[in-house]
Order: sequence, then structure tokens, then C-alpha cells
Amino acid sequence: MVEIEVKRKVAHICVGLFIIISYYMHILKEKHLFFGILIFMSLSLLSLKFKVPLVNFLLANFERKKDLKKFPFKGMLFFLGGCLLAIKIFPRDISLASITILTLGDSLSFLCGSFLGKTKLKFNKLKKLEGILAGILFAFLGSLFFVNVTEAFFSSLIAMIVEGAGFKVGVNDIDDNFIVPLVAGTVIYLIRTQFSIFAI
Repeated sequence: MVEIEVKRKVAHICVGLFIIISYYMHILKEKHLFFGILIFMSLSLLSLKFKVPLVNFLLANFERKKDLKKFPFKGMLFFLGGCLLAIKIFPRDISLASITILTLGDSLSFLCGSFLGKTKLKFNKLKKLEGILAGILFAFLGSLFFVNVTEAFFSSLIAMIVEGAGFKVGVNDIDDNFIVPLVAGTVIYLIRTQFSIFAI
């Protein structure tokens, strides 16, 4: 179980860094992410009925067992979806910071928590305090490339607290790959606009 999760997080870091760098360099466009989502959605549906060698290899090495029969490639689909939504909603620098917080904060929070963490969170026994703190630190440092110190700190802090808490709709968890960049981007936007969106 832990081995699969480690592989998943390393894969997410690699994919996330690729998206960040290529989008920053004006190589990656919204349509590319959209087509990526369509491809993985097609592979997800295909793998429910057929065994395709390369697809089967990816699922065996990177997919959680609980998602294999119901929602293959769930993590990657939500990851790409979260990145695309951040790009569509927020200005370029905010979307880059948000995707960076997702890429570094979420992934390194788990990795550091798994190997170095000792203190379980009271509100989420699956998470470790040391992991959350590491996630905040790496997310903060990474997002500094795109936004100022205040925006980077508070967006990283709040996004990782939300990620650590976990949210549910009924009995279903809301995938953090989807919610983290939206929370991070919203925090930066509110700070930048001095919460004027709430002004009467």
C-alpha cells in the first residue's frame, strides 16, 4: 500500500513539474490538458472491460486497489482537472502558484509524513503533523517563484490545512488533487484583491 502511494506521489511530482514548466514557457495550452483528460478518461473506461498491456502495467504500479474496479486513473484525472480549472479561473501567476502548491505540497506532505512523521493529526488519523508542516514549507518555497511572500505563505498554509483535514460529500471524499489548487488560488486572489469581492 505504502509502496503504491510513494510511486503515485513521485509520478504526481513529475507530471506537476512538467505542467508548471511547460505552461510557464508557453508550451502547454489549456487544450493540451483537456485532451490529456480525455485520453485518461478513455483509458479509464477501456480498462474496466479490457486488459491493455501498457495500461495494465500503469494501473498495477500506480493505482490504488479500491479504484481499480470502479475508477481507474482517478488520481491522474483529478490532478489534470484541478490544474486545468486553476488555469481557467485564475490569472497566470496565481494558477502557476496553485499548481505548484498541489504538486509539491500535497505530494511531499505524504512522503515526509510517511517516512519522518510521528505525530498523527487529531482531525485526520491518516495524516501526520510533520508531513503537513513539510508540505506547507515546500509549497511555500515553490510558490515564491510566482507570487509574493504573503500570498505564498497563506495560500500554502490554508491549502495544506484543507488537504490535511479532508472533505467529504456524503460518504465520498473530495479528491485533494481537485480542491487544493482551487483553495490555494482563491486565497491568493482574495489577498491580492484585499477581499474586495465581499465588499458591499
